[in-house]
Amino acid sequence: MDEEQETEEVAFEHFKKHVDGLGRDVTLIHLAPDGCIISVSTDLINDVTECVYYPQLNLIQLSAGVRTILRSELRELDRFIGNVDLVSYQAESDDSKASVTKTAVFKYYWNSQFVGKIWDEMNLWLRLSHHPNIVPIDRLVLDEVQGGVVGFTTIFIPGGTLEDNVSRTFKLKWCKQLMALVDDLNLRYGIAHQDIVPRNLLVDESTDNIMLFDFDYSAQIGHGRGPLFLSYWYAKPSSSSSHLSTTNLEVRDIRDDVRAVVFTIYEMITRDFHFREEDWEKLDVSLIQDIEWVQHPDVTLDHPVAEYRSLLNAWLKTRAEGKKVTVYTDAPECIDWPILEMPIGEYTTSTGAVRQVQTWTPVDRSQALALGKKTVEWRRPKQSTLKGDYHLLATGELLD
Repeated sequence: MDEEQETEEVAFEHFKKHVDGLGRDVTLIHLAPDGCIISVSTDLINDVTECVYYPQLNLIQLSAGVRTILRSELRELDRFIGNVDLVSYQAESDDSKASVTKTAVFKYYWNSQFVGKIWDEMNLWLRLSHHPNIVPIDRLVLDEVQGGVVGFTTIFIPGGTLEDNVSRTFKLKWCKQLMALVDDLNLRYGIAHQDIVPRNLLVDESTDNIMLFDFDYSAQIGHGRGPLFLSYWYAKPSSSSSHLSTTNLEVRDIRDDVRAVVFTIYEMITRDFHFREEDWEKLDVSLIQDIEWVQHPDVTLDHPVAEYRSLLNAWLKTRAEGKKVTVYTDAPECIDWPILEMPIGEYTTSTGAVRQVQTWTPVDRSQALALGKKTVEWRRPKQSTLKGDYHLLATGELLD
């Protein structure tokens, strides 16, 4: 942009006005101070798009195997957030070979900072998908270029989250299921979910079970390894191995799932969510245990409020007096998964020397295209410009 700017915000705001009208091959635009386009370039030398690393399926090391699907087989239905879409695909029905349309939630990554985060969440979630109160992973999604794992799909459960849908009766049995689930996560598997809130809870109407999803804050208890621990993925490799060294791990403070259950049940009954705005470390269950729980007029319960509180207090007493898991390996069915090896890439220094480094972006898109290699593309039309009965694949390809 002409004239030096104090911040990037001005240039970015001007760029947003033009981005939807630019061709897919544009790599650089030159803007005037008023935001008008002076020139555009399609020269690959200006393309700084990362070619992010996508691990091969065999690195997941699941003895039972897992179902897969190509990204090009997914049809976009909606976009929830930047890296989560609602999709559909064709599959054989469970009881016949007839083709049926299935709906799923597709979570993926296109930026190098999410490689380790998605790897940990995917591997952890896969190993918990058998639980009756956890939304199961449905497929691992492979790219159509080299067959790397770009993300995963989970079963889509309609009806909205407990936070969004207040029309359902909030049942006492769901509270029992949630408590039993947290017992299993913490004491059986050595895992802390760390984000148990009404927005991460669904109800499967076919089984009348409460279902937990989103494990991007989860961690192994007492070890710290998990999707949120991003510094682990940028730690220096050990001198004797190309793997990232686990000796660089630091134990994180675990966001207590037991406390989270207490606040979740309180919020579902009262619809009072203001405690979520407070510092989690300063929240104590006494804040809500010592006050009256007033049932919100829009909330329907199948038992008196007193029974919910009695159930909760009995569970808190059992957890306080019962066994503890302070390190995940103390759990009888502790969950672990492979450490992802950072690939080797090459870069050329200013002096022309070629050096090898460990990186999640072993090659830039411009370098790959210059060598005649295909790359995994994530460019898609702006959703608001798609009118009518469009058929947009997850690859960004728009079909008639």
